[in-house]
Amino acid sequence: MSLETVTVDQRIATTADRVWARISTPEGIATWWAPGNIAPVVGHEFTMDMYKWGQVRCRVIEVMPLEKLAYTFGDWELHWTITRDEGGCVLRLEHKGFDLDKEQDRIAFENMGKGWAGTVLPRLAQGLVAAA
Repeated sequence: MSLETVTVDQRIATTADRVWARISTPEGIATWWAPGNIAPVVGHEFTMDMYKWGQVRCRVIEVMPLEKLAYTFGDWELHWTITRDEGGCVLRLEHKGFDLDKEQDRIAFENMGKGWAGTVLPRLAQGLVAAA
């Protein structure tokens, strides 16, 4: 079994602390993705309300303030990395753990890859730029 990863980089013309607040707080994450009682504390368990897909159980597994946040997301893992550069930063998402031998994971891999890159992360970036 080989597990696959969706990787998406989103350039955002804002500061790392503003991006961090959007990915690591309940108020921030609800503005662009879904409600969830996230906290950037290793071991913190929380849920994300994924609307028609229901509640997804999560647990924070890595925190480097203003740089990296990782948590389980159901059977998968989401790894967020912020890299500062001139004029803003790049937010990298690695959505890990897709078993392409399973039809459900294969479909999710295809759909989530498109959703992250085409809708969700651009919505995050646009919201941050508009709020500046």
